[in-house]
Amino acid sequence: MAEADVTGARIALDVMGGDHAPQATLAGAKDALHRFPSIRLLLVGDEAKIKPLLAHHGLEGPLASRFDVIHAPTVVDFHDEPKVILKEKKESSIRVCAQLVREGRADGMVSMGHTGAAMMASTLVIGKLDGVERPALAGLMPNGPGKFTILTDVGANIDSRAEHIAGFALMASIYAEQVYGISRPRVGVMSVGEEDTKGTETTLAACALLREMDLNFQGNAEGRDLWNGRFDVIACDGFLGNVVLKSAEGLGRMLKHGISGAIKGSLQSMLGGLLVKSSLKAWFAQLDYREYGGLPLLGIKGVSIIGHGSSDSRAVMNGIGAALKAIDHQLVAKIAARMAPAKTD
Repeated sequence: MAEADVTGARIALDVMGGDHAPQATLAGAKDALHRFPSIRLLLVGDEAKIKPLLAHHGLEGPLASRFDVIHAPTVVDFHDEPKVILKEKKESSIRVCAQLVREGRADGMVSMGHTGAAMMASTLVIGKLDGVERPALAGLMPNGPGKFTILTDVGANIDSRAEHIAGFALMASIYAEQVYGISRPRVGVMSVGEEDTKGTETTLAACALLREMDLNFQGNAEGRDLWNGRFDVIACDGFLGNVVLKSAEGLGRMLKHGISGAIKGSLQSMLGGLLVKSSLKAWFAQLDYREYGGLPLLGIKGVSIIGHGSSDSRAVMNGIGAALKAIDHQLVAKIAARMAPAKTD
């Protein structure tokens, strides 16, 4: 992931979130401070657990002036319902991160913890932008060296109406244009055929709405279009998007293990593997969620990056990098300007 050109960005990191927290999150924080020398981190979590680990993870010396520890005594466990952040665990690390963004003390937040709780905290505590009925998670689906298709929504909304899907497409188009520099992103709606007459009532209605919007709308996209580069943005409901995302993650792991196993199958294949090692490494990196760090929740009043529960330090570092990139390109302000309802006298 390319480094972001950010000056003074303040990121709240949920230190207690994730399967390998706080060790992986603190190690990722240290790596991020080295990689992005102008940022400031707010390390949110239980002080009694965090402070004894700081020196062990290299968070000392000159780096100590570039982070603060913000106490949050409780943690949202993965078996908890997301709504626990509203009452029982109002002082959880996820909720406190969102509160810091809401209060303007942080420009964005990153959490590898409870996905549902992170989305609820982002939506209800940070708040939705005017004109946004449903925020959406945007996933990056690789389709070639350095290329990808943005798929949204990938899990923030289980059921979506046509106007929601159209909104997801608009926000993701702004994301592609502003953060990744894609001029007039090619937008499609996931369907069962490329013909305009194919699809459900919801997808057909979403297409009709998108044709009336100031977007480079290309019509229906099929499943294979995620991987061939025909579209820059593909919109769908969150149920379908999450199934596709998790399937892609599983396929990526299977391919990596399968190819690695085949290479180790004989002396000849091992020798051949050495010749293509660098190329395979770059190819595998495209399929590795750790290289993307986390998914942005589009449509809220601050940057929120939600990562994988099994994230290691590299994923945490790249999640912080994803937040920095969104902050640097003023993603929230750009989405707000396009999504705000027209004012009448």
